[in-house]
Amino acid sequence: MTHSDRKKALTLALQDPEDLVRAAASRALDRVEGIERLSNILETASSGEKPHRIRAIHFLGFLNTTESVNRVLSFLQDPAPDIRVATIKAVQIHLPERALVPLLGALEDPDIAVVQTVIETLSFYKDPKVTEFLVPFLIGPDTETSSVAAEALGRNGDPKAEPHLIKVLQETEDPFLKIRAAEALGNLRPNS
Repeated sequence: MTHSDRKKALTLALQDPEDLVRAAASRALDRVEGIERLSNILETASSGEKPHRIRAIHFLGFLNTTESVNRVLSFLQDPAPDIRVATIKAVQIHLPERALVPLLGALEDPDIAVVQTVIETLSFYKDPKVTEFLVPFLIGPDTETSSVAAEALGRNGDPKAEPHLIKVLQETEDPFLKIRAAEALGNLRPNS
C-alpha cells in the first residue's frame, strides 16, 4: 500500500457514519500528513515565532517518530523557558522511554516553571527511579514546587513515597502542601 493509498483510505473513513471512526481517521490523517510535512514542521519548531514554535513542538510530540522525539528533546536546551515548558508538555503526549534521562536532567533547570512541569511529567512514568528524583522536591523553600512534587508522587503511586509524604503532612506549616500530601497518600498503590 502506498502513502497515497493510506491517505485515500483515511479520507474515505472521514465520511463513515460512526463518530468514533471519523475521529480516529482524522487523528490518523493528521499524523500521516504531519510526517509528510515533517521538514517544514521541524523548521518552524526551530526558528518560527514563539507561538508557532510551541504549536510545532507540540505537533512533533504528537507524531512520536524517532526523528520528531529526538528533535523535541533537543529543545530542552532552548534559551526560552516557554519553549522548554512546551517541550516537556510535548513529551507528556506519549511518554517515550528515551525522554526519561533528559527529563531527569531538566530537574536542574534554573526556571521554576520548567522544573515544576518536569516534576508533573515524571509522575506519569511508572519507572521506580522516578520516586527517588521527586522526593527531594517535597522539602524545600518553594512550597508551590513542594506541592507539585506531592501531587506528582500521588499520581505516580509508588508506595516508597509514603514515609516522605507522611513527614511532610506532619511537619509542614503550609496548609496547601498538607492537602497535597494527604491526597497523595490516598493515591499510593498498596505495598506489595
